[in-house]
Amino acid sequence: MIRNIFHYFFLAILVGGCSKIDDTEKPIVIINSPLAGDAITTNSGLHLMATLTDNTGLLQYKIVITGIDSLNDVAADSTFSITLINGISEKPEEFILDYVVSLNESTFNGHYQLTLSCVDVEGNEALRDTVLFQIKNSTDNVPPVIDVASLVINDTLGFGMGFALSGMVTDERSLIYSDIFIGRSNFSDTIRYTDFPWISNNTVDYTTNFSWFHQVDSTWSQGTYHVYYTAWDNYSGVSHTIPFYVKY
Repeated sequence: MIRNIFHYFFLAILVGGCSKIDDTEKPIVIINSPLAGDAITTNSGLHLMATLTDNTGLLQYKIVITGIDSLNDVAADSTFSITLINGISEKPEEFILDYVVSLNESTFNGHYQLTLSCVDVEGNEALRDTVLFQIKNSTDNVPPVIDVASLVINDTLGFGMGFALSGMVTDERSLIYSDIFIGRSNFSDTIRYTDFPWISNNTVDYTTNFSWFHQVDSTWSQGTYHVYYTAWDNYSGVSHTIPFYVKY
């Protein structure tokens, strides 16, 4: 009887010791390069360096690069997207990623977002690491310049008060478009919107082409407004905003 009890106890230990323990721990991803705010040139490519770790082993990683519109007054191409998925050989618990992503010479200038994630051998996906950086192409990386220093708008405008737009936008090589929006800061209400198809010598003269006076009347509701400018050449976009408040 004692012998049988010992026999069953031994089998229980053996079976319990061989049972699989579920792994729910997520891998860890740390991007070492590029750093936030780095400016990457297209001719050098994007040199990505990162450290991936997991307690059971790494299976694959995924790189996603996307454009971001109108960040810090510099717009990128929001339709731009690169996705790369690669397997990791030998399933290590730590993997040093050292990879160069080729960039087209005419990639639009501006801010981009890099997201890196990975999956371990149990199928757990890492918490993604993300970094914002800039791309400057080798074709034309000088954006248009919006100069509206001559426009002065009171911080707060009341009924009957207003302003006349002035200034200009210029570009070294290939200005193709500019527009002006006047309205609520969240773009929920438009007082006036106009674009400028007439471009002479890579210049748009706001003072000459947009000289009418804008006066606060009953169509303006109380709240935050702005004058919002944008301008584009073939490879870069810029924006500029002048905020003000309407109060009755």
